[in-house]
Amino acid sequence: MSKFEKVNLLNYPIFFMTKETKCPYLENESEKRLVTDLNNNPFLFDELSVSGFRRIENWMYRPSCSHCTECKSYRVNLKKFSLSKSLKRIRKNNSEINIVLKKNLASEEYFHLFSNYQNNRHKGSSMSNMTFDDFKSMIETSPINTQLYEFRNKEKLIGLMLFDYQKDGLSAVYSFYDVKYEKKGLGNFMILELIELANKLNLDYVYLGYYIKNAQRMNYKLKFKEGELFSDGKWTKI
Repeated sequence: MSKFEKVNLLNYPIFFMTKETKCPYLENESEKRLVTDLNNNPFLFDELSVSGFRRIENWMYRPSCSHCTECKSYRVNLKKFSLSKSLKRIRKNNSEINIVLKKNLASEEYFHLFSNYQNNRHKGSSMSNMTFDDFKSMIETSPINTQLYEFRNKEKLIGLMLFDYQKDGLSAVYSFYDVKYEKKGLGNFMILELIELANKLNLDYVYLGYYIKNAQRMNYKLKFKEGELFSDGKWTKI
């Protein structure tokens, strides 16, 4: 008689489809996501990351919309990356900023900067309504190696970037900053610092999240060349 062994389903990845909601980037479009929980399968992180998935807290997700395929994962190929004149200018303009690596631990100071950023840039969005507990969960809940990059100008906190370590690169999860420094290109400077850290670690890529061609607020990612998009199961140069 054959012997049947008990199978623990938690040892295998289980994927779910979210319900359809309004797309936060494109008008008259809706969004659905394919998601899986990393808590019991953290080893999946690297595999899913190079397959177009992104992480938020203990979840990995990727868009799986019914009538749209505009969202594509964007990464910078560091072996081919070079500073343009505009990026060199941004680096120079922000040379006085002090940058420190921190553990991914939330604080009231961080939350204050986050709330001001949301109210200035994304007022009325779901993130603008986050409580400190919501924010703490976003920063601290991670089953993989995650850190913060802290940016200060004369001791004043002006920027924060949450990022993950991958086998082949670093992945920017979320960043926010004092909008008073927007004209100096602080957001782009924060990405440059992540690229520099990845180079020091001899990694190949920096992952910058999703890119949508028709979403103007995502065009800043094109400054970081050479960029690659994940489409039809492979990464291709833009």
